[in-house]
Amino acid sequence: MILKRGDWIGKGSILVDGATLGVGLELALKIVDDDDGFTITGDVSGGGQGPISIRIAPNDVGTYVIDARILKAALDGIAKLESEPNLALVWNEAQTQSGTVALFHVDTGIGCRGFFRENDNAVTWEILVQPKQEVVSGENIVSFRPRR
Repeated sequence: MILKRGDWIGKGSILVDGATLGVGLELALKIVDDDDGFTITGDVSGGGQGPISIRIAPNDVGTYVIDARILKAALDGIAKLESEPNLALVWNEAQTQSGTVALFHVDTGIGCRGFFRENDNAVTWEILVQPKQEVVSGENIVSFRPRR
């Protein structure tokens, strides 16, 4: 999986079907890995507000299963995470909601694009996800690289 364990932040936009301008979106994520897979937890703010909880685990056919709770949606799915781009397809039990996610490397982090469809409404997004950098301060510390 392209995203590794640790704390991540993301900024981007979400575009609702029929709109001409996107709405800002921010993510704060924590990724934990264990012997059985990955757990991603965090929050979305801006274009949507609420919690994220995603469990990703390998299955016996070389792909990964997904159990996701994103905002108010409860989704299950499948993913290909061994090579780039990382791809995922999710849906709800009633088959009225579905979505895709693609993760890929970009110069300054990891790009995340996808769409979510519920009945006849579609939403697309583009987000740049980066590792969260802790601010280090001290009187004798000099940084040659700008910090976020």
